[in-house]
Amino acid sequence: MAISPDDLHGLDLGTLLAGLPPTGAWSALFELPGLSFGLRSTGSTVEVVPATGINDAWDFELLVSESEWTAFCSTPCPRGFTTAQALVATSGGAPVRGDRAVWARAALVVDRVLAVLRDAVTAAPQRRPDPAAPASGLSPVVGRYLTIEVEGRSQRLYFESAGTGPPLVCLHTAGADSRQFRYLLEDPELTAEWTVYAFDMPWHGRSEPPADWQRQTYRLTTATYAATVLAFTDGLGLERPVLAGCSMGGAIALYLAAEHGDRFTGVCALEGGLGNPSRFVDWTNRTDVDHSLFLTSWVGGLIAPTSPAGPAAQTLWGYAQSGPGVYQGDTYFYSQDLPRVAESLGTARCPLYVFSGEYDYSATTEMSRAAAERLGGQLVEMEGKGHFPMSEDPTSFAGYFFPVLSLLHDKYER
Repeated sequence: MAISPDDLHGLDLGTLLAGLPPTGAWSALFELPGLSFGLRSTGSTVEVVPATGINDAWDFELLVSESEWTAFCSTPCPRGFTTAQALVATSGGAPVRGDRAVWARAALVVDRVLAVLRDAVTAAPQRRPDPAAPASGLSPVVGRYLTIEVEGRSQRLYFESAGTGPPLVCLHTAGADSRQFRYLLEDPELTAEWTVYAFDMPWHGRSEPPADWQRQTYRLTTATYAATVLAFTDGLGLERPVLAGCSMGGAIALYLAAEHGDRFTGVCALEGGLGNPSRFVDWTNRTDVDHSLFLTSWVGGLIAPTSPAGPAAQTLWGYAQSGPGVYQGDTYFYSQDLPRVAESLGTARCPLYVFSGEYDYSATTEMSRAAAERLGGQLVEMEGKGHFPMSEDPTSFAGYFFPVLSLLHDKYER
């Protein structure tokens, strides 16, 4: 697993960092097993520099232990070691020393450099093939706007729908939008049995923020989130739909199963847990850090290493487009508000299935299992899946999701 100096000096940083904007002037020391080196950015270019001695000064340092490097280079790697960002996030930031704002600006550079050094010493895992490209012509998906009232405020929501049969309502992840469910909306096997709905929460995608959004700090609460979901189903007149939410959508799905389970035929909480305080971080909402770039690194480590390259990249593109402060406002719900509310939750009042991807360290399998046991649901473990199964690996995800939907389809009362 040792890296040679030749591997380091053979790096073509111009090619490796193609597509990234200038990250400003900074310097970083990398301490890997058997190898120390520096990176120095002039603002427009990044170059490898020697780590020469005690008088060196660096804006930040990345220190990777022998055991961490071994796990990082293993095939398949364990959860929390898919990217440099995953390693930092799951260790509580311990590998990073120095100015963390500078590290946040350089996070994507760090990700790419460590990934290519890993590739020099171990074979990359084989990714599953991309799904077939859609046929030419119109998609069966229809997009519309729905105006509803939530907590006394008018909200104009954008949603997409497709299919025939009982309603299946899908909730996107933090800082994202309903495009994450595009593959489900266009899956003929699913839409032959279900009418699938996916909507953008206010402040997300094509749903609108308040007119004075520039003077507000967005903070999503459990009460507002739940009220929005219920108002959406009421606004469309949906009778006892199945609810499927992912990440923060999975978290509110757990809450709704316990508090309003009589409104649903069943609930599928994808990557569902009752909160994780570590997901609320400063770097997702600062004027000195490009949140759209940082988020692609912050959530990129949650994608499984074997997920198809195309859907994985499109999943990250959705995160690059979120509004300023929106991801952090969503994680306020998931990290701070929900854990307090969850203490008083009882058991689910409808069938509940909690899905957990092997590589998810935001809502780990342990967290999902605890939520399922506490609320009386059933855990569905998904081998080789990440945090965004419906968007990063839709074909393989269907093998876990569709059988559960078949069970719930039989329970639907028209």
